Amino acid sequence: MKTESYIFIVVLIVISVFILGVRYGQKIEKNNKKVEYIMKITPTIPSPSPIPIKYTEYKSKKWGIKFTYPDNLEIKEDATAPAILFKYGKN
Repeated sequence: MKTESYIFIVVLIVISVFILGVRYGQKIEKNNKKVEYIMKITPTIPSPSPIPIKYTEYKSKKWGIKFTYPDNLEIKEDATAPAILFKYGKN
């Protein structure tokens, strides 16, 4: 082959590498824009809606104590010992 053919092939290779590099750069720039957009979005944290807790007062004449407790608990007093048992949820 002649030297002009080699020069032409080298120039074509250089041009194709340049074009591929530009396309790759465009792809990277597109991904960077997506990442920037996602980073700008502030996350929304839902605020918890407080459920009001109702309290009931307990008075024991037998043991002489008085206290308040959440309304969703059920109290069972032991007849033989100074113990008060709590059960979650009323039936």
